[in-house]
Amino acid sequence: MSEQVNLNAENREVEGKSSSRQLRRAGSVPAVIYGGKEEPLRISILEKDIAKASEIPGFATQILSVSISGKEQNVIVKEIQRHPATQRVLHADLMRVDPDTKISISVPIRFINEESCVGVKMHGGVISRLINDIDITCLASNLPEYLEVDVESLDIGDSIFLSALNLPEGVEIPALALGEDRDQAVVSVAEAKILEIEPEVVEPEEGEEGEEGEETTEGKGGSDSEDSGDSENSEEKSE
Repeated sequence: MSEQVNLNAENREVEGKSSSRQLRRAGSVPAVIYGGKEEPLRISILEKDIAKASEIPGFATQILSVSISGKEQNVIVKEIQRHPATQRVLHADLMRVDPDTKISISVPIRFINEESCVGVKMHGGVISRLINDIDITCLASNLPEYLEVDVESLDIGDSIFLSALNLPEGVEIPALALGEDRDQAVVSVAEAKILEIEPEVVEPEEGEEGEEGEETTEGKGGSDSEDSGDSENSEEKSE
């Protein structure tokens, strides 16, 4: 399990784009806490605090503790908006939870034993990760940080489907309740593709043809010189 994340926040009375820009210039991030029986709460969190917290493994799939004026609220991250170029956190949507709250959330998949996979180690196959995140529902108290998929026994042509995953207690995959056609492969092992490269045909360069042409011209030049000499000798005899 990842370390518990605790964040300090302040109430944010004013909303709007101009207010959010002012907060960001002051080093804070606007955020909203919603859900449960209480009204949505606008807050601000120091950018350096939420940026550091977001680097902790499992940050987006665990219950966070947010302290507002000394009052603790348990929340999960529903969405983090980042700047497309700098990846700075721009806004956070947080949802209230308690241990008995049933939540829907997307969790990452962790693939294990890839280096000892039968299809790879014994037959030179390759592993294809087809899904990296899975939507689940569970009580907040049963929220897993990730789902683990063991690929060690997979041979070439084998796959692991959603329905074959070992889920923690109380965790469900809603897609499977919609029909068998929603059961999809999570990972598979296939033969490694061999690329056949045709040998390159080397064409003669223009420079080589030019040299041959020059040699021919020089040969003709020598013949012209001899013809010229014969002509001069004939003139001398005539005189």
